[in-house]
Amino acid sequence: MDEALLSYYNRELAYIRKMGAEFADQHPKIAGRLRLDKDTVEDPHVSRLIESFAFLTARIRHTLDDSFPELTEALMGVLYPDYHAPVPSMSVLNFNLLPELTETRNIDAQTMLITESTAIGQCYYQTVDDTQVLPIRVENSQFNSQPYKAPSLPAAYTAMNGGGQAVLRVTLQAEPGTTLSEISPSSLRFYINGQAQLSGKLYELLLGQVSGIALAKGPDDPDAVFLPASSLQSCGLRDSMAAIPVDGRSSVAHRLLTEYFAFPEKFLFVEIDDLENSWSAFEEHVNLYIYFKQTHPELVQGVSENTLLLGCVPVVNLFEQPIECIPADEIGVEAKLNIDSTHTQCADIHTLKRIYARDQDGKCIDMFPFYGSHRSSDNTDNTIYWNTRRESSHWYNGRISHGVDTYLSFVDSDFKISAPGNDWIINADALCTNRDLPDKLPFGPDQPKLNLMEGGAGLRIKCMTAPTSTIQPLLDDATRWQLITQLSLQHFTGNDGFEVLKETLHLYNFRRAQDTRALIDGISGMKSELTTARVTQQGRAAICQGTKITLELDEHYYSGGGMYLFAEILCEFFSQYCTINTFVQLTVKIKQRPGNDIEWPPRIGKKVLI
Repeated sequence: MDEALLSYYNRELAYIRKMGAEFADQHPKIAGRLRLDKDTVEDPHVSRLIESFAFLTARIRHTLDDSFPELTEALMGVLYPDYHAPVPSMSVLNFNLLPELTETRNIDAQTMLITESTAIGQCYYQTVDDTQVLPIRVENSQFNSQPYKAPSLPAAYTAMNGGGQAVLRVTLQAEPGTTLSEISPSSLRFYINGQAQLSGKLYELLLGQVSGIALAKGPDDPDAVFLPASSLQSCGLRDSMAAIPVDGRSSVAHRLLTEYFAFPEKFLFVEIDDLENSWSAFEEHVNLYIYFKQTHPELVQGVSENTLLLGCVPVVNLFEQPIECIPADEIGVEAKLNIDSTHTQCADIHTLKRIYARDQDGKCIDMFPFYGSHRSSDNTDNTIYWNTRRESSHWYNGRISHGVDTYLSFVDSDFKISAPGNDWIINADALCTNRDLPDKLPFGPDQPKLNLMEGGAGLRIKCMTAPTSTIQPLLDDATRWQLITQLSLQHFTGNDGFEVLKETLHLYNFRRAQDTRALIDGISGMKSELTTARVTQQGRAAICQGTKITLELDEHYYSGGGMYLFAEILCEFFSQYCTINTFVQLTVKIKQRPGNDIEWPPRIGKKVLI
């Protein structure tokens, strides 16, 4: 029950008592027997009637006042269909083979995992991306500033990227019964584990300060294999690593902001490619050397064998589940959609994937949403569409539980209540979350325990980060501000671009936590200007016009780490707003470090222009 209804009820009750008392005073012969007073009602039967009437009128007034948010919610559903979906719980899992196993295991994206059973149910998670579980373990990791012992970088590498001021040595060990040359992985994907300050700084060095990479048996190995700095790439920004599904009408830029503010650890993945021909000289172990143009004292003390981990993948609390069947004649004005409780006791709808109707003969008809592009091609007058609305909820299956309920209604082309034939049964398939159940999962040594629903033999699974809480959307009156802000915040190059950027970031900061607000407040300045760049495509040169954006960041707001990752997210965000035949180039100036600017190459979307 909506808490706001109580204030409506109290106002209606006070109004009826006051006006009833005045009416009784003016017409004592007619209303005197009611014995109404503005403070008390002597007749208990009259009191019950008045309270019942006050409750009904309060509901009517509340519904009338809510009619505008229903309109804005519908518009948000058309223009930004994923904005009011819950942000599901996320975490990072580490997969390891049991010691006796020596073959690489491949875990596909969207592989389902389930937590151990509890009194209030189980949580379902799915992997975000494909993952290789190699019979290789990280035996040791060490970060050293000069002087350090490592193979000397070739002159071509130092001439291009400068010398090495520090080196990260990662010792990789093959499991007994196999060798590195037999495993021969084409790439290695690492998750940067640890405290936010340490992992954020290491991520910055790995993505922006690498001079070169080497594979060697030791620092004096004459047969060391060298790789360019370009072999090391970020993984978290790739489309294949998208944790939250988005509708085709939604922007990738908005998805990135949502994921980053909800779970920044999802982006702390790096991958070393082009390793196919690098393993022939190595058997049981190899040292991976990564050379840096800068050093950092905290990394010298903080990096350990648990800092860079293989076999990790983000997981998200999403699973497909059918909706309980609803006879068409029971829908009426609208019906609450209940998730089939056969496999889960606590669930919310994230996205409706399909709604369809079946008759007694088994005939199946797909239903379409009222707000959809297909309506323009409909020529029939009796077509029925479905429409949904979300409502905040604080109760589920007899217990307190915070989430969102979804209500379904059927309308005709004029948005008048309609319904399929009475002999039809309404079915639906949905992508679901476990509501607020992830909040109750324990986190500690070997907790929470997750298992693959299929094919989990021979694997050890460890949860590396505490599962995040499911973030429920702000609905009702908040949708007015959301819609107006979304429609007005589309351009960042005007005189008010700085404020527009901050408002946009706050719009997707669903956690609204102090640490995420600090990230946004740390942007102390912004400047945009038109620029040109020389572009070569298929051997032909041309001049392309674009926008150069310069941001100033205050380092004091990023004492917890993550400034470089935040800037990289913003670079990706701006690049998604490019119009055709234009580019965006981002430069970040650090207020406390003049001259240490971070500059990204010009980009059109995900494509580097130069």
